[in-house]
Amino acid sequence: MGFLPDNYVATGDDNKAGNGAGSNRYFEPRSLQDGESTTLRPCGTHDTGHVICGWSYYDMDGKPRRFPQYPQNYLDDIGLTWEAKTNGTDEKDKPKYFLAFTALRREGDEFVIVTISQKGIREQFEEILAMEDYQSLDSGMANFYLTLKRKGEKLDTTYTMLPTLKAPIKAEEKRWSAVKGSIWLPALYINADPFAGPPAEARLEGLPPTRRDELGADQEVATSGMPSGWD
Repeated sequence: MGFLPDNYVATGDDNKAGNGAGSNRYFEPRSLQDGESTTLRPCGTHDTGHVICGWSYYDMDGKPRRFPQYPQNYLDDIGLTWEAKTNGTDEKDKPKYFLAFTALRREGDEFVIVTISQKGIREQFEEILAMEDYQSLDSGMANFYLTLKRKGEKLDTTYTMLPTLKAPIKAEEKRWSAVKGSIWLPALYINADPFAGPPAEARLEGLPPTRRDELGADQEVATSGMPSGWD
């Protein structure tokens, strides 16, 4: 059982993949300030619904959109680039590749969803995952933790990811066992709550064509406009 999804695109193959923050439960490296660091222990794998990858962008209303495959016909929906917003031009942004995974974050001592879109960070993470002794335990938690540090600001920003080989304590594994069933990252593909657990007959490439009503029951919905892999 590998950590990454089968369709994860390695950083060296990024060019081949195209065309063809309010809650503490969500973490992105850019939230760190210059000189700050955070400690993360990966939890779960793609096979358990705790790791996804794909393409994302912000729409014209500033809302995130995520897709398991490169989105088509996005120009009418995607927002402007940061430079365009700053300079008052109309240059459209482009979808960006991302990796999202569940982790126990030392700061706050809670399970969070980590989203990484920076190629340099993903490249470092890939190298760590390729190390022979760094792996997921039977509990689903990694036998290592990551220290991610930011240095610099704006275009001069760099990130360093360093691993430490150290198994989780029993109390952490017990906590993960209690909450892992309530976390389902494919929900991010349709802007649903990934902390609400998987719906009935969930698929790893996305969510099945169901939604939850106010009573918590799964109701079938039309598949028109759903992410690839639903049909």
